[in-house]
Amino acid sequence: MTEPKKVTVVTRTFQAGTGPDGKEFDTDYFSEKVARPIRNLLAGSEEVVERIIVVVNAEKGNPLAEGIYNNGQTPSERAFIEAFPEEVRDDKIIIHLCHDWGNNPGSGNALNEGMEIAQRMGAELAMCWSPEIEMNGYQISEALNFMQERNLSEVGFLRENWWEKPQWHVSQNTGKILEIKKIQNIGGFSPACNGTGKTVTTKEFGEVSLAGMEDFHAMLRTLKSDPDFRWGMIGTANPLKWDTDFPTGSERLLNHLKKVARQEAVMKEYAKQIFPELSYELVMNKLFACYHQK
Repeated sequence: MTEPKKVTVVTRTFQAGTGPDGKEFDTDYFSEKVARPIRNLLAGSEEVVERIIVVVNAEKGNPLAEGIYNNGQTPSERAFIEAFPEEVRDDKIIIHLCHDWGNNPGSGNALNEGMEIAQRMGAELAMCWSPEIEMNGYQISEALNFMQERNLSEVGFLRENWWEKPQWHVSQNTGKILEIKKIQNIGGFSPACNGTGKTVTTKEFGEVSLAGMEDFHAMLRTLKSDPDFRWGMIGTANPLKWDTDFPTGSERLLNHLKKVARQEAVMKEYAKQIFPELSYELVMNKLFACYHQK
């Protein structure tokens, strides 16, 4: 068996409203919730991780964005350079400013731009990842081996309590490895998933934006274009720790709760859009007919 290819990690980050004349950048949050997980990911992962591309929201006028200083840097970019000077110098960590982020915190545009950079640098596999999911080189290696053994186009990582909600049974961009060419063949993650003004109804928050789940939207489009689409999830016995311990009353916590509340309703709407002739149940049966789990 040939050795599995390395992955280029693509991750998104921002601290909304920080920068020139804006809010103060939270260095403690950056150190604990962003830099520490990335440092842990890099430790001992040289054989499976080529580099990390960090995409920062720098879209002018976007309330979620960071402002840009006179030297062209945002607060997060500056923090990365200070925290990882050698990695940034050696292109082990590449900071990219996204000027077309969109309305959704989990921007698909940001991931598309990150993967384009990865492909230009020779990468074939990308790992979309959020630092709120603890990850290490061994887990990535296991996923790569599983991907190769089963001839899968993408592999997601099961998180703690994954059995609780339908959306956690499918591979999400908080932690998934995918073939860059495969996602680009369908035009990348859809900008429509950033929000178009349409809403869905949730029990907890009422009407919320029809947005997010760009990963699921892409899976359904891939399935429609390729009936033999093969995908899987890994980590049944050892699911990943998902750190969502956001401060009580914070905007981060509210956004997280709204995101979780709307996800299944969003999935049902996407299924209706992409497979209008099928019920949601039949769409999910069709998707899970291509499924592998370990």
